[in-house]
Amino acid sequence: MMVYCISLFFLALLAAEDIREKRVSIYKIVLFAGTAIGYLVSSRQFDWGEITVALLPGFALLLLAFLTREGIGYGDGAAVAALGLWTGGYFAMMATAVGITLAGFYGVFCLIKKKKEFIPFMPFLLVGMEVVLFYA
Repeated sequence: MMVYCISLFFLALLAAEDIREKRVSIYKIVLFAGTAIGYLVSSRQFDWGEITVALLPGFALLLLAFLTREGIGYGDGAAVAALGLWTGGYFAMMATAVGITLAGFYGVFCLIKKKKEFIPFMPFLLVGMEVVLFYA
């Protein structure tokens, strides 16, 4: 349970920054990922196969960021990769899917209201993690 609390804390910090500044700090993401690696090494759970799978959802978002010329930001992909290190690839994938779905609903709402604005992804990822944590 501690792993999920730490992940929620870091995502909440990133979400607040994403809303306020319309970007996320790479330093916070590196700290998020670094503490995950430190935890995995200290608890003797460091396995290259599991780490590779845990990073896949983040790498998929990084690829999307490249293909869409940062329609979704590189920071979002890096944050999902760090989340995967803490929670595992399956959990990170589910939280990301819920977050993308919620962001899509918000995007449709903005289109209906004819508002063109930047949509920060971290708050939706935070809610996606909470939904998966409590309901899946």
